[in-house]
Amino acid sequence: MVGNDSEYAFQKSERFRLDPKSPVPLYHQMEQILLERILRPEMINRLLPSEADLEKMFHVSRATVKRALENLSRRGLLDRRRALGTRVTRPQITEDLARLSSYTEEMEAKGLTIRTQLLEVKLHLPKDEVADRLRLGPGERSLLIRRLRGTNELFPVVLLQTDIPARFGISESEDFSSSLYRIIEEKYHIPIEGAEETISAGRATAEEASRLQIARGILQTARGSSVLIMERLTYTRGSKPLEFVRAVYRPDRYQFSIRLKRSSPPSSAR
Repeated sequence: MVGNDSEYAFQKSERFRLDPKSPVPLYHQMEQILLERILRPEMINRLLPSEADLEKMFHVSRATVKRALENLSRRGLLDRRRALGTRVTRPQITEDLARLSSYTEEMEAKGLTIRTQLLEVKLHLPKDEVADRLRLGPGERSLLIRRLRGTNELFPVVLLQTDIPARFGISESEDFSSSLYRIIEEKYHIPIEGAEETISAGRATAEEASRLQIARGILQTARGSSVLIMERLTYTRGSKPLEFVRAVYRPDRYQFSIRLKRSSPPSSAR
């Protein structure tokens, strides 16, 4: 190992004892120890010791070390580069814009385990611009749901603020750590038929930056922390507004994609 010890996720002097009699393979035991350390937020961009040093630290063969590192690399948690070493990283999650789906459905489709921190659920009078989007009458309330979401490997990713007209009768006591769309469609039998969505770049408020753990010096512009902001208005039958959501994403952890198809050009252009 070269460089300052503070650059590394593990120190050369550390030693770990694995159990060769366990039914759990040694490479998997090693993965779990590595995971416990590298998933800490402060470990991002730190280096791992060389494979030779890891052999000594874990008392295992080079093949065991390689398999553990390869498995973590496939999960997007390590960036391995010849001559540059192995660095702790985080995978970016990509959402397909061609599909109308919830965050839960997107993550499940990728085989990821969702982690949710429920911040607030209450009936309230929304801001005028939200009330206008939902076509609420004077004094009409909405159900407010605020959640911080991510995956077991990557948290937090997005801060979600959702408003649903109270007239739809969705209870405050529902388990909003799971899929909101499933609650709406399967329990309350309210069909989701379409949505309008806009995505823009913006600057996080102080609370948003704190919730998303955007550290000073990371994603910073001269006037604040850069974030991706998605606003979606979802409709049920009869083009009635059902849900308005404002989602604030960490751009280093999330991206949007869409597959485009070019239609045949007019005959005059051929």
